[in-house]
Amino acid sequence: MGISDRVTNENSKCEIRKEKRLCYIQPCQAKFPKSIKIPKGKTCRPTFQLAKAEKLVFSGCTSTQKYRPTFCGICLDKRCCIPNKSVMITVQFDCPKEGSFKWKLMWITTCVCQKTCNDPGNIFSELKLL
Repeated sequence: MGISDRVTNENSKCEIRKEKRLCYIQPCQAKFPKSIKIPKGKTCRPTFQLAKAEKLVFSGCTSTQKYRPTFCGICLDKRCCIPNKSVMITVQFDCPKEGSFKWKLMWITTCVCQKTCNDPGNIFSELKLL
């Protein structure tokens, strides 16, 4: 899970605002690509979900509810699957000895697999350090 920043004017006053949100595009487990079944005759599976809902963990804090997010999938060719549409949900986290907090999370609804990438299955392969 990570944090994304964006600048937007999508508000009633059309004012420029900077927003932060949590994002969870793919699980970090190295094993997950092997467990994703690509349909027969296809080269990509744009999205997948874990087998069961689980609590989310961020900075040592755990969500109060279990979630079953949609993740961007993988391709057998040189394409990478990236988020196409998402909505924002609010997740409450409880922290040991520190109380609780709520934070917005990007909830992926669809992904597309059309970008050529150097490392198939790694959606971050094209990122460059500044």
